Amino acid sequence: MKSTVPFALAAICCLAVPAFAQDAVDPAELQHIMAQHPDWAPWLADPELAKLTLAGPKMPNSNWRADDIRRPQPVPVETGKACSAPPPADAEVLFDGKNLDKWTGDHFSEWTLKDGVLTTGARVYNFLQTKQSYGDVQVHVEWKTPLQPKPPLNPQYRGNSGVFLMGLYELQILDSYKTQTYPDGAAGAIYSQSPPLVNASRPAGVWQCYDIVFHPPHFSGGAVAAPARMTVIHNGVLVQDNTVLIGATVHNAVGHYEPHPAELPLGLQDHGNPDSHVSFRNIWVRRLNPG
Repeated sequence: MKSTVPFALAAICCLAVPAFAQDAVDPAELQHIMAQHPDWAPWLADPELAKLTLAGPKMPNSNWRADDIRRPQPVPVETGKACSAPPPADAEVLFDGKNLDKWTGDHFSEWTLKDGVLTTGARVYNFLQTKQSYGDVQVHVEWKTPLQPKPPLNPQYRGNSGVFLMGLYELQILDSYKTQTYPDGAAGAIYSQSPPLVNASRPAGVWQCYDIVFHPPHFSGGAVAAPARMTVIHNGVLVQDNTVLIGATVHNAVGHYEPHPAELPLGLQDHGNPDSHVSFRNIWVRRLNPG
């Protein structure tokens, strides 16, 4: 689960989330879903989690609600274990395991750097953000979720983090290997908007990689002239295919756009709960000519 205020918003504006009236959870439907999916039953028994995953706002041009557990689960595909590769010659290396000179954050000390690996503190919800700002980019990020002998009941606490393009548009990081959550909150999802085409997750403790192509929105006179778009390859598998974003990614709400600069920092999320010691390595970015 996510905060409604990504880090970039504090520097730009306070994003007003449109008010909506959540529908009540139908007890009969809830019991039917729990009977169909016994693995979901323990956490759907929590009234707040049931409300979150069944009674969110309806998404535009969709049959589904935000964070809707009823959406079809992405089909799992095996991807092996290979991941790391040297950055291309024209890339700007953001993290190579040596230092955090290109990053900043309000809770910088919560993050640890050891043996070339950057890991979230998993105590305070916060972000690392790049000192530089970016617009049209290709981004490579390698990450792994923690081993959990006794995984938490709530699947959203299984190694939760995220890559925030421009600090506003989140690509979800989660331990989604052989586990289920609401599909637009799974690994490879554009959070609370677009589930991944397939589940390309690897087990916890195994390095995974995202290769992201992101095109920011364009504004004209305060209106959206062109929406943001994102393509994502997860462990070598296409999971977002030039997906159009409906706005900033906001937890359990319908995202929308507010005008913002053409370039903003990239962010990594520390989800703040004790089950989310997510690690990172080999992060680089290439600026793209939008054409």
